[in-house]
Amino acid sequence: MFCGNCGTKLPEGAKFCGSCGTSTEPAQHVNPEPQVNTAPNQSQQQAAPPPYQQGYAPPPPPPQATTYYAPSNTEPLRVGQYILMFILLSIPIVGFILTLVWAFGGSVNLNKKNYARAVLILAVIGIVLSILFGAAILSAILGMLNSLSYSLY
Repeated sequence: MFCGNCGTKLPEGAKFCGSCGTSTEPAQHVNPEPQVNTAPNQSQQQAAPPPYQQGYAPPPPPPQATTYYAPSNTEPLRVGQYILMFILLSIPIVGFILTLVWAFGGSVNLNKKNYARAVLILAVIGIVLSILFGAAILSAILGMLNSLSYSLY
């Protein structure tokens, strides 16, 4: 006896294939018997509800052609806005506070936000370089003063 699905040899009396799990018994077709109405009066018989059918919602209609408007915080800055921004940033404490607000604010124009972030990055780079160059110049001056003090004695 062999499996009709995969061809594996089956032991005698096996109901399922050990390889693929297919049933080895022939499929039995069940013919439903016609239903006979045994109720004496059809008016007394209650109507059975229709069987449950899965309903599917129709797909949503395609979106209408709409015009896309970019948010107002991505519009390019005008020349006057840049000039006012430079003037405000030149005020010492106010400029630093405005730079922080513009760099990390939520509803700030994207161009102003990027400019403020660039200013902060350049400020950090400038501080680090000034510390390095200041240390190098200070060590050179101290070295010259030290050599000058030895020559005086």
